[in-house]
Amino acid sequence: MDIKKRALLFLIILASWGGAEIKAQQRSVYNYPIPGWEFGAQLGFGQYYGDISQRSYFQKFSGETRFSGQLFARRHFNERFGLGFSLHRSGLRSIKDNFSDGAVANLEYSGRIFEIGVHGYLNLSNLFWGYQARRLNLYATLGLHYGDWKGTLTDSQTQNVIFEEGLNIAGLKFNSGGMVIPVTLGLKYAISNNLSLDFNGSIHTVLSDDLDYYADGFKQDILLFTHVGIAYHFGDGRKRARPANIGNESTGPVEVIDYDRFEIKKEAKVVPAVLPLIEMEPVSQTKTFEFRVQVLAKREKITHISQIFPNITFEYPIVVNNYQGIHRYSTGSFSSFNDAQAYANTMRNRGIHDAFVVAYRNDVRIPITAEMKD
Repeated sequence: MDIKKRALLFLIILASWGGAEIKAQQRSVYNYPIPGWEFGAQLGFGQYYGDISQRSYFQKFSGETRFSGQLFARRHFNERFGLGFSLHRSGLRSIKDNFSDGAVANLEYSGRIFEIGVHGYLNLSNLFWGYQARRLNLYATLGLHYGDWKGTLTDSQTQNVIFEEGLNIAGLKFNSGGMVIPVTLGLKYAISNNLSLDFNGSIHTVLSDDLDYYADGFKQDILLFTHVGIAYHFGDGRKRARPANIGNESTGPVEVIDYDRFEIKKEAKVVPAVLPLIEMEPVSQTKTFEFRVQVLAKREKITHISQIFPNITFEYPIVVNNYQGIHRYSTGSFSSFNDAQAYANTMRNRGIHDAFVVAYRNDVRIPITAEMKD
């Protein structure tokens, strides 16, 4: 089975796998699109642009494209940034019929390159349009690889070898490896919480002019790759903030508890009976209200607080109350106003700058009076 048939078979298997995953997901998925780790495989084709090159991108499909593939592992630190490691291999082929002055060249280059290196990952969708649980994300990577290459330069008419790796010709010496700078722009589509499809294009700049064993104007040789692949995600890449002035740290997503709002029923007015006066010891009045810290108010209801605050740690559950079409999200339950105010300051220090203290009685918002603060 040749390389083209293998690539076609891979794409068919890839599409079938993705379709099965989509069919199996009968509900909304991809609620946590910030993986801790990502492992993937990609297949596609590569094209060589350099001294032994004349044809454009689409012209090169008539014999000057070669099979390309790569494996990668990537650690995501938050919803925008990540760092990865990749292994990449591609075949190379290019033909040059004429020199720049019109003279006949009849040069043909064929070979392969193997790259290993690291790259930085940037989620452009979250960077420019804010974080949310979207299925389709635009991303870019910038890396530094070391490339090892081998090839053969021949006369395209006679097939005589002009130079190849390992050939010792007096006065001719070429490097067989060098640094490569890969830049990638891609689209990632989430099939589920753990699987995503990937389509990308990348330009690899080889910091050497020895890839094709020929010098004719290009200072660096250029490789262009187009890949499609699949990736598996696991773990949680959301950055955990350390609590300020709080002893316990949250160990997982904070649950949003939805309480039905109800009004306090007014009790019927009772006329007190005339009773003899009895002196009794004063009894302290029990408080029937609680203080909370409000962190958010929105017209639309959210399913998880991390959709809005992915990097904020909460020590208490989030409670949502709906009043006049506004969903108000609060946290904590304090009997002391000063304790509630201290936690509001903690929330503001963590990045929720409009956090403030509110009061509730029987889950109904009430004004805060001077007596309540005592």
